[in-house]
Amino acid sequence: MACRKFLLFAGVALSAGITASAQTVTPTPEAGLTPSTIVLYRDDVLPGKDAAYQRTEQEITSAYVKAKIPAYWLALQSITSSSNVLYFDGFDSFASVDETGATLAQSLEANPEIAALQQKLQENIASSRTVFAYRRDDMSFRLNRIDLSAARYVRVSIVELRPGYEEEFIDAMRARVRLFETNDIDRPWMIYEVHSGLPLPTFIEFHPVDSLAEIDDILDRTKKGRHPLLESRTVPPQKWMKETALSLSVEIYGVNLSISHLAPPAAADLPLRERKGLSSGFEARIVNRNIPIEKNPESNGLVSSQKKN
Repeated sequence: MACRKFLLFAGVALSAGITASAQTVTPTPEAGLTPSTIVLYRDDVLPGKDAAYQRTEQEITSAYVKAKIPAYWLALQSITSSSNVLYFDGFDSFASVDETGATLAQSLEANPEIAALQQKLQENIASSRTVFAYRRDDMSFRLNRIDLSAARYVRVSIVELRPGYEEEFIDAMRARVRLFETNDIDRPWMIYEVHSGLPLPTFIEFHPVDSLAEIDDILDRTKKGRHPLLESRTVPPQKWMKETALSLSVEIYGVNLSISHLAPPAAADLPLRERKGLSSGFEARIVNRNIPIEKNPESNGLVSSQKKN
């Protein structure tokens, strides 16, 4: 989705001579398939329009597959907040975003029916927002074991910090990495630092889980992971968090493969049941875990203002 909206604009702005190959993330021994650069696009769906949104998005995804358009995304569907879909697009660099935008512009010009479907989709959207971010290897854990497309759920945490407190937070996350590595705890996560699209400084953590029961273990181990840093401080943990963070938002998303467009190698590696989108139902609704640390009306995570009439 981010590809289809932002990258179309980017591609039009570029010179027509740029040609891009099919966008995939180049795997490395250290980072595996986790991209170094991401574009996140969030659609907030109008009340009562979930089914219509899903149907139209499936039509768009099918059209991309049929036209063999090399722009790929993974769709994450909210299950702990208001209805929204978070599209995760991975790239090797910001330059790759430009290249994919150029290719996308040319592909959509040759397939005008897709533009009509995208316009139809807008009728079901209340608001949207695009965010650019880059991976922080020093704050992430076992990146080469992460493949979001193979997960059932993804825990997404967004932390907006007070300016000047970045090093405090980074040190805490590094201490957490050391604790997990020392104890050989196989709970990988990846952290991205926001470049634009949200108030700065902001960090986003993606934590894949196969069952909701794993979240209890994640929370317990994350709490323990803060101890090495906090025990060395002279202020209470609660005060330290209030001093450092303006807001913390934690949401659970389900991986929705039926409206995802995965690069061919990734799609081929998925079990047949998942590739057919049979794991994309989200019957369970659980309590929202948005945790306000301090009231900040201008900080809304990946939620943008409502669309004006």
